[in-house]
Amino acid sequence: MAKEYIRGAGIHASGTIALANKTGNWRLVDPTVQNELCNGCKICSQFCPDDCIERLVVDKSSPAGTPRIMIDMEYCKGCGICAQECPKKAITMVKIEA
Repeated sequence: MAKEYIRGAGIHASGTIALANKTGNWRLVDPTVQNELCNGCKICSQFCPDDCIERLVVDKSSPAGTPRIMIDMEYCKGCGICAQECPKKAITMVKIEA
């Protein structure tokens, strides 16, 4: 079964420079989602400057822990805005070990 997304085809806003340049490889921290806390409110995706967070279509009766968002790590710069804006504190920034 194909994955369904709220915003339609693709994760990135069309016409952005991020589409041509994958920027995730120079990130120092990774956003990590605690699926048990995430309620899929999409506030994180609204604030993401690179539009790399996609809200997944999940039935409201799905059990806690079901992923409700997907972060495209090829384009995420690790800025942490998503973690700062999450009202449930479901996203934390974890330092990448070299």
